[in-house]
Amino acid sequence: MICIIAGNYEEAWTWARGQMLSKSEWFYPADLEELQSRCNFHVVVVGSAGQNISPGYFEKVFHLAQTRGRINRA
Repeated sequence: MICIIAGNYEEAWTWARGQMLSKSEWFYPADLEELQSRCNFHVVVVGSAGQNISPGYFEKVFHLAQTRGRINRA
């Protein structure tokens, strides 16, 4: 599973489509709560992710994604 952190869903979807990923292989976290409910995934930052949100919030999302992504990894 891949967590795509992007400026918006469209940007994440475009990147995933370019990588020929099916919807079951990736997700775009709409908020921090969604990240809290997931584990065991890779994190990819694409496009304007850091430009469309405040730097502090971006760092919070990115750090949480990295932490949650490592849980239950073999």
